[in-house]
Amino acid sequence: MPLKTAIYIRRAEREDLDTILSWMDDEDFIRFLYGDPARSPKQLRSKIVTLLGRSSGLMMPGSIYLVIDSPEGPVGLLALQKISWRNRSCTIDLYMGQKSLRNGIVAAMAVYRALEYCFDELNLHRVGAYIYAFNTRSWRLMEKSGAKRELLLKDHVLRDGKLYDMYCYGLLREEFEQLRERYADFKGMSLADMIAAHKGEEEAESPS
Repeated sequence: MPLKTAIYIRRAEREDLDTILSWMDDEDFIRFLYGDPARSPKQLRSKIVTLLGRSSGLMMPGSIYLVIDSPEGPVGLLALQKISWRNRSCTIDLYMGQKSLRNGIVAAMAVYRALEYCFDELNLHRVGAYIYAFNTRSWRLMEKSGAKRELLLKDHVLRDGKLYDMYCYGLLREEFEQLRERYADFKGMSLADMIAAHKGEEEAESPS
């Protein structure tokens, strides 16, 4: 049976600021956010404004931020960071803004779209991910994509008054190609199909 999904990724814009900030009210979103979370609404807004504008105007940005979108509106945020154009590598962070979507096909498709973007559009060779040990859904999703756990950082992050480990994953282009081959029979999976479908929706909505 063909796999159909209306989920797609696009570049983050300043217009997404209010939506992303609203996700910050979710304690789980903050808990999974990499690094030390900002403490006040002002700090959060400043952090997100900086995040969305960081790569603006740069021909070879070190970071790219993408919104995970759907016909109902944005559902998550995806960050490609530490991009090394010389070494053709980056790290990936995925945050689902809607709690109900964090353990389903939307998150899986968002990761697939992101990996496809990294390897096909950016022509990278390696994608890495740093995931807290308590974020079981995320590291299991990476392992299902073919990524290998390469490093363990003991007692790396403090959450809820307790120290947790952090896992470091790596996925090479050839490993992603193996994943793509396994899903070759699923229609609508490719980035090209995703873009074509999105353009078709925009044309259908535009006045004649």
